[in-house]
Amino acid sequence: MQDKLATLQKFIANNYALESLEAKLNEFNPLKVLKIDQYEIRHSNVLSWLLTPEENHNIGNSFLKKVLAEIILNNENIETSLSVFDTEKMSYSDFEIKREWQNIDILAVSHNNKICVIIENKIYANESKGQLEKYFETVRSEYKNYELVPVLLTLDGVEPTDTRYGILSYTQVLKILEFIVSIQKENMNEKVYDFINYYLKTLEILTMEDKKIKQLCKEIYKDHKEALDLIYEYAEDTDFEESASEFIQNINAQEIYIDGKSAWFMPKEFKNYLKKVGEEKWCENLPFAFWFVVQEEKLGIIIEVRPFVSASLRQNFLKHLKNHDINIHDYSFKSGAKYTRIFTKYPRFEDWDNKESIIQKMDELYKKFAKKTEANLLEACKTFNWEEA
Repeated sequence: MQDKLATLQKFIANNYALESLEAKLNEFNPLKVLKIDQYEIRHSNVLSWLLTPEENHNIGNSFLKKVLAEIILNNENIETSLSVFDTEKMSYSDFEIKREWQNIDILAVSHNNKICVIIENKIYANESKGQLEKYFETVRSEYKNYELVPVLLTLDGVEPTDTRYGILSYTQVLKILEFIVSIQKENMNEKVYDFINYYLKTLEILTMEDKKIKQLCKEIYKDHKEALDLIYEYAEDTDFEESASEFIQNINAQEIYIDGKSAWFMPKEFKNYLKKVGEEKWCENLPFAFWFVVQEEKLGIIIEVRPFVSASLRQNFLKHLKNHDINIHDYSFKSGAKYTRIFTKYPRFEDWDNKESIIQKMDELYKKFAKKTEANLLEACKTFNWEEA
């Protein structure tokens, strides 16, 4: 422990490169204040605005045209008859930019040209299994006989799992937008120009294309690798633990266990209707538990029947739950079954550094979604015989 403290002290003291980096990163940028740099959904909102020809940015179809040309030029695997020359001469007047249509991040549709551009935006998260294929087939089914131009947009141009998709990186987006601003500056409203420049600065940091920042980072890591590795080891913790503890206190529930990725609890209503027949001491030997779980860009809630000391008593309990309108799959009754989830909900969530937002989402998950299952579970517990037959 003393070695770790000494390493951190050395890192902090007289670290002029670090102070320079902090000064550079702390330059005022309203988009950073709004945390647009951290969440792909907010990048998608800005990109949709830029891609829409009739929007108030006054760059017309320039961004859409350049992005489409970039995709076609660099992705020979996309099965389309479109060429770069086609993108130059076609009309863009009827292009409609759709956000989250059928959960697709960005869909650009032109009925006159019979073109659909599918953009799946991934900054930090990985694509889900079958996600790209599902989106492609959904668009193909809805827009029959249209040219489909599907692309996966990532920080570094990651290869899509579906080979029908092309590759687009944020570095390419940055270069395109820089070029457009350089030639369209005179046509832009001053406020629009400032906004796009702030977004360009955000992309420079995101893609590490800011040369000054890149050099400072290299210097700091070279001189303080051990300290930075130590900091990174603990950096994944968010406000989740503190938020979960506060939420559990707010509903006057029993806190069972909390770490950086999960928070286990038991609502107070069950106190007089349970016996500690579970086999897990860390779970207070409770027969089931409620818990929140952090999973990539999702915050989930789960109600799960845990392992019992007596397998036969556990099976009786599951049968009892089934009689109280709780869905129990047949495989949960098989010999050796120990963990049975009777309720799960995993909505998307991104605001991890906002304690109030985390608590609000937990409250919504618990009171809006899990309540019906909780009510049925409580009624079942009131009438269940916890003694071994």
